[in-house]
Amino acid sequence: MKRKLPVPHLVKQKLIKNLAKEYNIRTFIETGTYLGAMVQAVSNEFEKIYTVELDKKLYRRAKFIFKNNRKIRVILGDSEKKLPVLINKIHSPTIFWLDAHYSRGITSKGKLESPIKAELRCILRSKSVEYIILIDDADCFNGRGGYPLLSNLKKSVLKRNLKASFKVRNNVVIINNRKFIRIYG
Repeated sequence: MKRKLPVPHLVKQKLIKNLAKEYNIRTFIETGTYLGAMVQAVSNEFEKIYTVELDKKLYRRAKFIFKNNRKIRVILGDSEKKLPVLINKIHSPTIFWLDAHYSRGITSKGKLESPIKAELRCILRSKSVEYIILIDDADCFNGRGGYPLLSNLKKSVLKRNLKASFKVRNNVVIINNRKFIRIYG
Protein backbone atom coordinates (compact mmCIF):
# COMPACT_ATOMS: atom_id res chain seq x y z
CA MET A 1 0.00 0.00 0.00
CA LYS A 2 1.38 3.37 -1.03
CA ARG A 3 1.81 5.86 1.84
CA LYS A 4 0.61 9.43 1.41
CA LEU A 5 3.22 12.14 1.70
CA PRO A 6 2.57 14.66 4.47
CA VAL A 7 1.12 18.00 3.44
CA PRO A 8 3.91 20.63 3.60
CA HIS A 9 3.63 23.06 6.50
CA LEU A 10 3.83 25.92 3.97
CA VAL A 11 0.49 24.83 2.48
CA LYS A 12 -1.14 25.05 5.92
CA GLN A 13 0.47 28.43 6.59
CA LYS A 14 -0.86 29.72 3.28
CA LEU A 15 -4.37 28.50 4.16
CA ILE A 16 -4.33 30.49 7.41
CA LYS A 17 -2.88 33.61 5.77
CA ASN A 18 -5.42 33.50 2.96
CA LEU A 19 -8.36 33.07 5.33
CA ALA A 20 -7.13 35.94 7.51
CA LYS A 21 -6.84 38.26 4.53
CA GLU A 22 -9.96 37.16 2.72
CA TYR A 23 -12.24 37.55 5.74
CA ASN A 24 -10.33 40.28 7.59
CA ILE A 25 -9.73 38.18 10.70
CA ARG A 26 -7.25 39.83 13.06
CA THR A 27 -7.14 37.34 15.98
CA PHE A 28 -5.38 33.96 15.94
CA ILE A 29 -5.45 31.32 18.67
CA GLU A 30 -3.25 28.24 18.43
CA THR A 31 -3.18 25.21 20.69
CA GLY A 32 0.04 23.25 20.58
CA THR A 33 2.82 25.79 20.06
CA TYR A 34 5.50 23.13 19.60
CA LEU A 35 8.50 24.99 18.06
CA GLY A 36 6.50 28.10 17.20
CA ALA A 37 6.70 27.68 13.42
CA MET A 38 3.03 28.41 12.74
CA VAL A 39 2.93 31.52 14.93
CA GLN A 40 6.16 32.73 13.33
CA ALA A 41 4.80 32.15 9.84
CA VAL A 42 1.45 33.92 10.33
CA SER A 43 2.46 36.66 12.77
CA ASN A 44 2.24 39.45 10.17
CA GLU A 45 -1.39 38.60 9.39
CA PHE A 46 -2.84 39.17 12.87
CA GLU A 47 -3.10 41.91 15.49
CA LYS A 48 -3.49 39.50 18.40
CA ILE A 49 -1.99 36.02 18.65
CA TYR A 50 -2.36 33.57 21.51
CA THR A 51 -0.59 30.23 21.59
CA VAL A 52 -1.06 27.60 24.29
CA GLU A 53 1.65 25.01 25.06
CA LEU A 54 1.50 22.17 27.58
CA ASP A 55 5.21 21.33 27.67
CA LYS A 56 7.28 23.61 29.95
CA LYS A 57 10.45 23.45 27.84
CA LEU A 58 8.60 24.24 24.61
CA TYR A 59 6.71 27.03 26.41
CA ARG A 60 9.98 28.61 27.66
CA ARG A 61 11.48 28.30 24.19
CA ALA A 62 8.48 30.05 22.61
CA LYS A 63 8.48 32.77 25.30
CA PHE A 64 12.11 33.46 24.43
CA ILE A 65 11.54 33.45 20.67
CA PHE A 66 8.55 35.81 20.83
CA LYS A 67 9.67 37.97 23.77
CA ASN A 68 10.01 41.09 21.61
CA ASN A 69 6.70 40.70 19.80
CA ARG A 70 4.02 42.40 21.89
CA LYS A 71 1.10 41.01 19.91
CA ILE A 72 2.05 37.38 20.63
CA ARG A 73 1.10 35.91 23.98
CA VAL A 74 2.51 32.48 24.86
CA ILE A 75 0.49 30.65 27.51
CA LEU A 76 1.63 27.64 29.54
CA GLY A 77 -0.95 25.01 30.30
CA ASP A 78 -3.56 22.58 29.15
CA SER A 79 -5.60 23.95 26.26
CA GLU A 80 -8.72 22.34 27.74
CA LYS A 81 -8.39 24.74 30.71
CA LYS A 82 -6.85 27.76 28.98
CA LEU A 83 -9.20 28.05 25.98
CA PRO A 84 -12.32 28.98 28.01
CA VAL A 85 -10.42 31.86 29.63
CA LEU A 86 -9.13 33.08 26.26
CA ILE A 87 -12.50 32.83 24.55
CA ASN A 88 -14.10 34.97 27.25
CA LYS A 89 -11.60 37.73 26.38
CA ILE A 90 -12.12 37.54 22.61
CA HIS A 91 -14.91 39.54 20.97
CA SER A 92 -13.75 39.58 17.38
CA PRO A 93 -13.66 37.01 14.56
CA THR A 94 -10.95 34.47 15.29
CA ILE A 95 -9.05 31.75 13.49
CA PHE A 96 -8.34 28.79 15.76
CA TRP A 97 -5.48 26.48 14.81
CA LEU A 98 -5.96 23.33 16.91
CA ASP A 99 -2.81 21.26 16.95
CA ALA A 100 -2.37 20.32 20.64
CA HIS A 101 -1.86 16.63 20.36
CA TYR A 102 0.82 14.30 21.56
CA SER A 103 3.12 13.46 18.69
CA ARG A 104 5.93 11.75 20.59
CA GLY A 105 9.43 13.16 20.66
CA ILE A 106 9.66 16.34 22.72
CA THR A 107 5.90 16.95 22.94
CA SER A 108 3.93 16.44 26.16
CA LYS A 109 0.92 14.26 26.64
CA GLY A 110 -2.10 15.33 28.66
CA LYS A 111 -4.83 12.96 29.86
CA LEU A 112 -5.36 11.83 26.27
CA GLU A 113 -3.25 12.00 23.14
CA SER A 114 -5.55 14.75 21.90
CA PRO A 115 -7.68 17.30 23.77
CA ILE A 116 -9.65 18.02 20.59
CA LYS A 117 -13.08 17.09 21.95
CA ALA A 118 -12.75 19.48 24.90
CA GLU A 119 -11.26 22.23 22.72
CA LEU A 120 -14.12 22.01 20.23
CA ARG A 121 -16.77 21.87 22.95
CA CYS A 122 -15.36 25.07 24.41
CA ILE A 123 -15.26 26.94 21.08
CA LEU A 124 -18.64 25.71 19.87
CA ARG A 125 -20.31 26.82 23.11
CA SER A 126 -19.23 30.39 22.52
CA LYS A 127 -22.07 32.49 21.19
CA SER A 128 -20.12 35.75 20.92
CA VAL A 129 -17.19 34.74 18.71
CA GLU A 130 -17.35 34.19 14.97
CA TYR A 131 -14.71 31.69 14.09
CA ILE A 132 -12.97 29.54 11.60
CA ILE A 133 -11.57 26.43 13.26
CA LEU A 134 -8.71 24.65 11.56
CA ILE A 135 -7.69 21.29 12.98
CA ASP A 136 -4.39 19.85 11.83
CA ASP A 137 -3.85 16.18 11.07
CA ALA A 138 -7.34 15.14 9.94
CA ASP A 139 -5.93 11.67 9.27
CA CYS A 140 -5.60 11.15 13.06
CA PHE A 141 -9.38 11.09 13.55
CA ASN A 142 -9.60 7.32 13.92
CA GLY A 143 -11.55 6.90 17.17
CA ARG A 144 -8.47 6.29 19.34
CA GLY A 145 -6.40 8.34 21.82
CA GLY A 146 -9.00 11.08 22.31
CA TYR A 147 -9.71 11.45 18.60
CA PRO A 148 -13.28 10.83 17.46
CA LEU A 149 -13.91 9.32 14.05
CA LEU A 150 -13.94 12.08 11.44
CA SER A 151 -17.56 11.25 10.52
CA ASN A 152 -18.59 11.54 14.20
CA LEU A 153 -16.72 14.82 14.54
CA LYS A 154 -18.60 16.24 11.59
CA LYS A 155 -21.98 15.11 12.98
CA SER A 156 -21.18 16.57 16.40
CA VAL A 157 -20.09 19.94 15.01
CA LEU A 158 -23.06 20.31 12.69
CA LYS A 159 -25.46 19.23 15.44
CA ARG A 160 -24.16 22.02 17.69
CA ASN A 161 -24.13 24.63 14.94
CA LEU A 162 -26.43 24.06 11.99
CA LYS A 163 -25.00 27.10 10.19
CA ALA A 164 -21.42 25.84 10.28
CA SER A 165 -19.70 24.28 7.32
CA PHE A 166 -17.30 21.34 7.65
CA LYS A 167 -14.66 20.41 5.09
CA VAL A 168 -11.31 18.63 4.96
CA ARG A 169 -8.56 20.05 2.73
CA ASN A 170 -4.87 19.17 2.76
CA ASN A 171 -5.27 17.09 5.93
CA VAL A 172 -6.84 20.07 7.76
CA VAL A 173 -10.40 20.05 9.08
CA ILE A 174 -12.05 23.41 8.32
CA ILE A 175 -15.06 24.41 10.42
CA ASN A 176 -16.59 27.77 9.69
CA ASN A 177 -19.44 29.48 11.55
CA ARG A 178 -19.05 32.82 9.83
CA LYS A 179 -21.62 33.90 7.31
CA PHE A 180 -19.14 33.48 4.50
CA ILE A 181 -20.07 32.85 0.92
CA ARG A 182 -17.37 30.22 0.51
CA ILE A 183 -14.51 28.49 2.29
CA TYR A 184 -11.02 28.98 0.94
CA GLY A 185 -9.35 25.83 -0.36
